[in-house]
Amino acid sequence: MNPLMRYGINSPTVVHETFDDEVVLINFDSGSYYSLDGVGTHIWGLIRSGASLGDIVESTAQQYEGSRALIEDAVSRFIVELQEEELIAPHKAKEPTSSEGLEEPFEPRSGNEGRRFAAPVMSRYTDMQELLLLDPIHEVDDPGWPSVKPDSSDEDG
Repeated sequence: MNPLMRYGINSPTVVHETFDDEVVLINFDSGSYYSLDGVGTHIWGLIRSGASLGDIVESTAQQYEGSRALIEDAVSRFIVELQEEELIAPHKAKEPTSSEGLEEPFEPRSGNEGRRFAAPVMSRYTDMQELLLLDPIHEVDDPGWPSVKPDSSDEDG
């Protein structure tokens, strides 16, 4: 994988929230929701802030003890897994031209130094898939929800 490649969250299809050391994500297109913790939370924060793959590997290697090759391999596999679930997508440009579309800079938590590296794990849940897919929020357009269709009698006026 190209270390200069940057990824972005596949929004508005994917929403996410971080709670302490866990990230919860919902993919409204598939109806699946996900949980990331530990190293996965660290990586997600870096993706959110627009870090390149090389930056993600470097930051993870600084925050956790472990073989550089193992960390690089695990981070690359995790990025592929996030892409396969359509939670992230590569940015068209390898280098961002502005901060537009990027969230606040990610600050790694202090106190992670010296923690043993464990490959990031993404847990996928489908138990609420039917409910999430039935939710009318999927029909939201740019102005928001609900979207009222114009009455044709108003145009005759």
